Amino acid sequence: MKNDEILSQITDFCRRSDMAETTFGRRAVNDGKLVHRLREGKRITIDTLDRINGFIATSTPGGVAPPRGLVVPPEKRDPRGNFRFFENRQRYLLFVHTCSEKRVIADRVSLELAAIHPRPPALRVFDAGMGDGTVLARVLRAMHGRFPHMPFYVAGKELSLEDVRLTLDKVPDRLFEHPASVFVFTNMYYAEAPC
Repeated sequence: MKNDEILSQITDFCRRSDMAETTFGRRAVNDGKLVHRLREGKRITIDTLDRINGFIATSTPGGVAPPRGLVVPPEKRDPRGNFRFFENRQRYLLFVHTCSEKRVIADRVSLELAAIHPRPPALRVFDAGMGDGTVLARVLRAMHGRFPHMPFYVAGKELSLEDVRLTLDKVPDRLFEHPASVFVFTNMYYAEAPC
């Protein structure tokens, strides 16, 4: 089944049920960004397709699923086995905030600063998928230490408005430390971005 067919099936169901697409994704497969990813052309597994069809079947009045695809119960995978932390936002946040992953990534990026030689008018940084801005803030601190008088142009992209808000909470400290900075944050889809 192609993404367009799956998307039309989900869209039809959401219209009939008066349900937001993010709510559908969370209820069907515990992923609020499911529909967005399908629109970007991402692939899904057979298991995910089965869970989508199962959710539609059990949520449709009369319990009759649309004629497309296979129908299986919404959750056939044992949640205790084959655990994937990124399927649940709360578990993912618990993971990234209780380990040193962000610090290690920022430190690794900071090592690369020795290899770059920025030219005027500014040092440009693009962070695609900036999350809550923790890594970006640490990298900007290291950039200021290495290039204290070079202006920074920082562009960040993040789909989650909550993460954009959290990033904006971290920016004032970096602006105070390095006032010759310009920040542009967006939640624009890649397909909407100008070439």
